Amino acid sequence: MAAAKVTHKGKKEEHEAPLKGTWISVTVVGVVIVATYIILYGLYMARI
Repeated sequence: MAAAKVTHKGKKEEHEAPLKGTWISVTVVGVVIVATYIILYGLYMARI
């Protein structure tokens, strides 16, 4: 039983770390999308 409790605590700690990594990844992808939009909009406006 003690080993099961230790494993459960380990899973809880591991669950928080990927969540942080997920938010970092979402932020990076969002920044790339916004930067691409701004660059394409700037190139479009420079063409007009």
